[in-house]
Amino acid sequence: MALILAALLGAFLCLIGAAMIWAPGNAVQAFGIDPSHLAANTDLMPALGARDISLGLIVLTLAVGRQARAAGFALLALSLVPLADYVIAAKSLGWTAAARHLIGFPVTLILGLILARRPT
Repeated sequence: MALILAALLGAFLCLIGAAMIWAPGNAVQAFGIDPSHLAANTDLMPALGARDISLGLIVLTLAVGRQARAAGFALLALSLVPLADYVIAAKSLGWTAAARHLIGFPVTLILGLILARRPT
């Protein structure tokens, strides 16, 4: 079950990344950046999209390949991304308003710990 959740998470990350590349204006607002800074931040969204697609493909590939421990360690490393996104968005929105970026942290951390502890 944990590998299925990891595969779904990887696919979801790929979809988020694709949205950042194909609709950067919408992605900036969904990310939580102040729309008054839209022009400057729209240029950065394809880079974040490429990041999310790459990370999603890593997790998806490991999960589909039934590499539970490797997927777990990848998810543990990936758990740092929501924390960084939170800090970035908090500069624009404030610490409380940016809290939605922390939702991915416990998901990736717990799923990563479950998979990383699996015996080989």
